[in-house]
Amino acid sequence: MLTATARFGDSDQPLRFDDRHGIGLVINKFGRIGHALADYDPGMVQRLLDNLDLIRAALAEHRPDLPVYVMSGTLLGPYRDGRIMPHDDDADLGYLSPYDHPADVVREAFQLGRILRAAGFEAIRASAGHLQVHFSHEGRPDAYVDLFTGFIDEQGWWQHTFAIRLQARRDQVVPTIAIDVEGRPEPAPRDPELMLEANYGPGWKVPDPSYRFDIPRSVQDRFWGWFSDYGMDRTMWEDFYRYDIEGARVPLGSAPSDYARWLAGRIPAGARVLELGTGRGHDALWLAAQGFDVEALDYVRWPMRAAAEAAREQGAGARFRVLNLYDLRRVVALGAEMGARREPLVVYARGLLGNYWDIGRPVLLRGLSMLLRSGGQAHLDVPRSSLLPQPGTGVPMHRAVPVETLRAEMAPYGLRIDALHDADEVVEDTPWEAGTDPLPTTRMVVTWQRPVR
Repeated sequence: MLTATARFGDSDQPLRFDDRHGIGLVINKFGRIGHALADYDPGMVQRLLDNLDLIRAALAEHRPDLPVYVMSGTLLGPYRDGRIMPHDDDADLGYLSPYDHPADVVREAFQLGRILRAAGFEAIRASAGHLQVHFSHEGRPDAYVDLFTGFIDEQGWWQHTFAIRLQARRDQVVPTIAIDVEGRPEPAPRDPELMLEANYGPGWKVPDPSYRFDIPRSVQDRFWGWFSDYGMDRTMWEDFYRYDIEGARVPLGSAPSDYARWLAGRIPAGARVLELGTGRGHDALWLAAQGFDVEALDYVRWPMRAAAEAAREQGAGARFRVLNLYDLRRVVALGAEMGARREPLVVYARGLLGNYWDIGRPVLLRGLSMLLRSGGQAHLDVPRSSLLPQPGTGVPMHRAVPVETLRAEMAPYGLRIDALHDADEVVEDTPWEAGTDPLPTTRMVVTWQRPVR
């Protein structure tokens, strides 16, 4: 192995790759910046397993019939090496549903999510077949626990998010057996090697630092069709907000966009404003300081927490919460909640349509049609040129969507574009390195009218 020493600048200090809490960072198997368990404090692994057991206990209290077991890396390390893998970044749990039809499996998965949230866990849904349960320790994020859905269909195919599809009998999976995980017994599938080979291929017994999941397209398509994906660039936005040091230095509420200033001059004083995709919350906090009644939503958690804390400190009155606009159930609940107030609402979404995946737009439009039924307007914008038109390239998508396409998609939901305004806005601190060049956008004013039958 060849090694070399290099110097960056004129410092004699060793270069460190750490997060803002001083915890070391790595490039994980998905090519993203993340943490390895070995870089946390010495108590990390035991805390992680404690949290894993708390999740199992909460599920067992309400669903004692549900077989829950360790899987993926949390099975591979202890079964092969006799310990948790130090380069892993989380703990993995799976379960085998008693149902054999995807619709029933999904309905059960939602039930399990409600059980965990009712028990006080911060459970974030990545898809209908995948929950992430997040934890913190001494004021900073700790490792999380994944919960993956599995079932055996009527044809005997064992389907398990996110990478397993093979012919298997139920008695090869359950009842579970116990394996030793760092000195404590944890449940595992009855035939661990069956799962490990399905997960990691026939070479799973030999550690391979270069291993990457190669999931057949047929498996990906099935899981997408059954379970969807509620992430849609969320992890990329999380990375951006976590590591954008310059943007984080700007006091919250002090950098409203040109669009927010433009909007404030065109809506009634004191109007109720609902901002979708608020990001760091600059616009929401500034609008609240102008006397508007503001509630703001985003699907990335820690900017919402920081913005809520800033609102408390500033006495701004803006309210922030996490809500995923790809989750139809949450969007419909939001529409019902806001509509029950029977008051006009100003919906504001700057930059959302250019980042929003096509598959989610029917969910968004359904939500808008509910939010606007008591009157009011939606103020949306869409870029006229794309900075990153292709999804799945390592940073969030940014692309132009023709106004006529949006107009045609809105019509079945009773939504109508009443006005269009062209604008050129400098957008700083973005994942796309837009610089100081103005970004051409089209702002639109949208209202709801009862569809003609």
